[in-house]
Amino acid sequence: MRDVISGYAGRQLSLHALGLVVILSGVLVVAPLLPSIIETFDITPATAGFSISVLWGTNALVQYPGGRYADHLPSTVVLLLSQTLLVVGFLSLAISTTFPQFVLGLALVGAGYGMFEPAGMVLLGDLFDEQRGRAFGIRDAAVNFGSTLSAALAAAALTYNTWRAAFVPVALLLCVVLFSLHRVTRDSYTVSTVDLDLRNTAVRLFETPQSGALVAVTAMTLFAWQGTASFLPTFLHLEKGFSELAATLGFAGLFLVGTVTTPVAGALGDRWSHLRVAAVTTGFSVLGLATLVVAGRRLLVIFGLFVFAVGLTTFWPVIYVHLVGQLSGDTVGGDLGALRTAYFAIGSLGPSYVGLVAAKFDYSLAFGSLLVCFLCTGVTVLWLAEG
Repeated sequence: MRDVISGYAGRQLSLHALGLVVILSGVLVVAPLLPSIIETFDITPATAGFSISVLWGTNALVQYPGGRYADHLPSTVVLLLSQTLLVVGFLSLAISTTFPQFVLGLALVGAGYGMFEPAGMVLLGDLFDEQRGRAFGIRDAAVNFGSTLSAALAAAALTYNTWRAAFVPVALLLCVVLFSLHRVTRDSYTVSTVDLDLRNTAVRLFETPQSGALVAVTAMTLFAWQGTASFLPTFLHLEKGFSELAATLGFAGLFLVGTVTTPVAGALGDRWSHLRVAAVTTGFSVLGLATLVVAGRRLLVIFGLFVFAVGLTTFWPVIYVHLVGQLSGDTVGGDLGALRTAYFAIGSLGPSYVGLVAAKFDYSLAFGSLLVCFLCTGVTVLWLAEG
C-alpha cells in the first residue's frame, strides 16, 4: 500500500481521495435530509425524486465534455474548475429559501461533480499503471467513506441547526482542497478550445456488441443504485420501522462497508478477472436487496443491508478498471466521459422512478422491482467475462 500512496503520484491520489470524501459527504447528505427537505418545501416523494434526478442528470451532461477536456488540457485545470462549481453549488443549497433555488443548487453540484469524476480518472490513469486496481480501489474507498460521513453530517445539522447548515462545512473544506491541489500540482495552467468530436467518440464506443453491453450494464446498475440509495433512509424509516436516527445510521452503514470492501475488490480484480469479480458482486446485490425487501425482523433487515452494501459498493472499482483498460490511452478521458454520460443519464432516472412508484404504491415494491436490473447486470457481466 505504501508504494501506492508515496511520491508525487501518491500525493495526488491522497488529495483526490480527500476531495472525493468532502464532495460525497455533501452530495449524499441529501438522502438522509430528504424527509426534512420534503417538509420544508411541502413537496411529494415524486417531486423530491425529481430534484435528485436533476442532480444526477446535470452530472451526466458534463461527464463527456469534462473527460474530453481532461484529455487535451492538464487534468488539474478541469479539477480546479469542477471544485469551483461545487463550492458555488453547495453555498447555493445552504442559502436556498425556495424549492427552485434548491434545485438550482443541486444542478450546480451535479455539474461540478460530473466534471470532477472523469478528470480524476484521467489523472489516476496517467499516474498509475500496474497498480491501477489498487489506486481505483482507494478512490472508491474514499467515495464510500465520504458517503458514510454524509449521515453524520446530516445528524449534526438536524440536531444543532437546520438541514441547510449541512452544506456550509462542505463548501469551506472544498476551498481547502482546491488550494492544496493548486500547491501540489506540477501541471501548468494552459487553456484552449477543444473539439468534442462526438461522432467519432460514439463510433468507438458502440462499434461492438460488447461495448454496448458495458453501457447497458453500468446504466442498469446505476439506475438501481441511485434509486435505492436516494430513498434508503426513508425506506428504512417508513417500511421497516427504524427510527430516523437508526435509518440514517443504516444509510451510513451501507457506505462504511464499502470503505473496507472496495480496496479488496480492486486487489482481487488485479489478481483475477475484473469482470468475474463484478459478476460475484452483482450476486451479493441481488441477495442483499431481496432480503432487505422481504425481511420483517430487524436482524434480517440489517443482514440484508450488509450483503447489499457489499455488492453495491464493490461493483464499481472493478468495472471502472475494466472500462479504462478497454479505452485508448489518448482518448480515455473523453471516451470514459461519454460512457458515463450515457449511463448516468439513465441512472439519474432511478430516484424519479422510486419516488413515483412509492407515491402510487410503496417503497417495498419500488425497491423490489429494481432486482430486475441487478439480475440482468449479472447475466450480462458473466457473458462478457466468458466472451
